[in-house]
Amino acid sequence: MPEERKVQNRKASAWFPPEAGNVTLELALILPLLLFILGGALDLGMLFWEKQVLTNATREGARAAIKAVDDTNTVRPALTQSQVRQIVQNYLTRHRIKDASGQPLVLNDSQFSYTWEYSASGTLVTVALRQIPYRMMLLPNFRSFFGYTRQPGDQNFFLQARTIMAAEWHVSVPPPP
Repeated sequence: MPEERKVQNRKASAWFPPEAGNVTLELALILPLLLFILGGALDLGMLFWEKQVLTNATREGARAAIKAVDDTNTVRPALTQSQVRQIVQNYLTRHRIKDASGQPLVLNDSQFSYTWEYSASGTLVTVALRQIPYRMMLLPNFRSFFGYTRQPGDQNFFLQARTIMAAEWHVSVPPPP
C-alpha cells in the first residue's frame, strides 16, 4: 500500500508541480500592471487617432476653401464659409467624433474658424478646430483606486488642429459667409 501512495503522489506532483503556487502568485501581482499598460496603450492610441482625424478634417476644409471660380471679371472663392464648415463637419461625423457628453460633435463658432490673409506668397487660408473634447476611457478611472476623487470634466482632453494653405483666389474678394 505505501507503494501505491507513492505512485499517487508522483501523479499529483506531475499535475501540480511545487512551483505552481509561485506562478499563480506572480501572475496575480503582475496582471493588474499589465492590464493598466494595455489600457493606457489603447487610450493613447485612440487619442492619437482622434487628433489625426481632426487634422485631416482641417485639411479637407482647407482644400475646399482654396479652390476658386473664375467669373468674367474676378477670381473668387468657390465655396462660402458655411460650406467649408459643413465639409469639416461631415468629415467629423463620418469618423464618429463625439463631444464631451458622448453625442456626435456639432461644431460651433468657438470650435471652428475659417480665416484668410494676404501675404507675400499670396492669400493664405487657415481652417482651425479648437477645444474639441476627447474623453479618456481607462486612465482617469484608474486614479480612483488610489483614493483620488474624480472631478467633473477630469477625463477630458481638449484637442486642436490647424491647416494653412495658399488660396487660388485673391483676398480682395473674400468668401461670403
